[in-house]
Amino acid sequence: MIAEFKFKNFFSIRSEQVLSFEPTMDTFGKDEYCYEVKDGVNLLKIATIYGANASGKTNILMALSFFRDLMVDLPKDRTEEIDFTPFLLDDESRNSKTEMSMAFYLEEERYNLSVVLDNKRIYSEKLEFYPGTQPAVLYNRTYNQESDISEVKFGNKLGIGKKGQTAIVGNTINNCTVLAAFGKSNVESSRLNIVYNFFSSSIKDILQPQVSLTTFAKKNLDDDKDGSLKRFLVSFLKASDFNISDIELKEEEVLITPEMQKMIEVAPIPEEAKKQMFQKGKITNAELMFSHTTDHGDFILPEGMESRGTIRFMGIAVLLKQLLLEQKIILVDEVETSLHYELLAYFIKVYLANSCNPSQLILSTHDINLLDEDFIRRDTIWFTDKSNSGETILTRLSSLGLHKNLSPYNAYRQGKLVKLPFLGSIYLKDDKLCEEE
Repeated sequence: MIAEFKFKNFFSIRSEQVLSFEPTMDTFGKDEYCYEVKDGVNLLKIATIYGANASGKTNILMALSFFRDLMVDLPKDRTEEIDFTPFLLDDESRNSKTEMSMAFYLEEERYNLSVVLDNKRIYSEKLEFYPGTQPAVLYNRTYNQESDISEVKFGNKLGIGKKGQTAIVGNTINNCTVLAAFGKSNVESSRLNIVYNFFSSSIKDILQPQVSLTTFAKKNLDDDKDGSLKRFLVSFLKASDFNISDIELKEEEVLITPEMQKMIEVAPIPEEAKKQMFQKGKITNAELMFSHTTDHGDFILPEGMESRGTIRFMGIAVLLKQLLLEQKIILVDEVETSLHYELLAYFIKVYLANSCNPSQLILSTHDINLLDEDFIRRDTIWFTDKSNSGETILTRLSSLGLHKNLSPYNAYRQGKLVKLPFLGSIYLKDDKLCEEE
């Protein structure tokens, strides 16, 4: 689980910002909101980020996702640029390095991982863990400007021999992290395995508002050999007041026509998958079918007849099952997209009430109704705001000194927590708009 994520000079973030999952002394809802990662150490299971349009909410999620990718993705060669943009609204930042670090817990031990980089190279990278009260270095990577190479020193608690260390160093080119190089190296098992698996498997891609969850739901249902996911989805949709009594994944094979082949050739599909399709001469079409139970009987409707909200909520339910049964960190941008507020609140309540795994949910949203709910814990709420210099400032609600008897919703609406968007007059000054023809 993530304890803390720090980052600076990344897109709209200029100065260092911190997203923390370490709870305050508040005891409200501790059993539902916190997970004990180590004796006496609790971390929050959720963070919700609010803010106006263009205030940087999505950039917070992008920073975390970028950090994950940096730790597992391999560049094609040493000339490939690291794909991100620093803060561009002042000359100093655009020419400065970007810094990121994460503190996280794995198997009851705390790890710290930090990196300093620009678009061309990684200047430093350090991974340490806490076997006791003091940290022990697993590796420390620096950049030698004279030789233009990365130098890596390994700690004696790493558990990898000299031959394995040499293999990792050989793969650690200037634009590749040591951890990503480890993922490519044939070396003995060590602490790096659980760290690498954490970044490669636990932290998921951002779920963007424009992404259709249909394909995602179909893939998971297709893999649902024992039917447990299907039962979970039907039960969850019923409890959410959808009159859906069953879900089926209907599959049929379709011959590839010349027109279809042309479309497949230019589609963003892996070449190996295309080759298999053409060899088979067929593709499999899968369609979701929903059974509705009404006063007039049972009716089956194809997915195209269902609302966007129904499809998205079903996809959200797939994520919910992953959160409840697996050790996942899921990022959802504009989580309220196509969802009624009551459904959103229900989704969060179900997750908090039933989660007993070290999973975390990180949301961005415009729906401030959650601020008016009595089940919301204040140290899980964050606000993004833009300063006069155009940089994103991330602020925790619990740090703003709002009295416990005062409503965060009302304080937000009154502009007491962050600046609200300044809207001009509703009357436009273009006289031509009112000219008669």
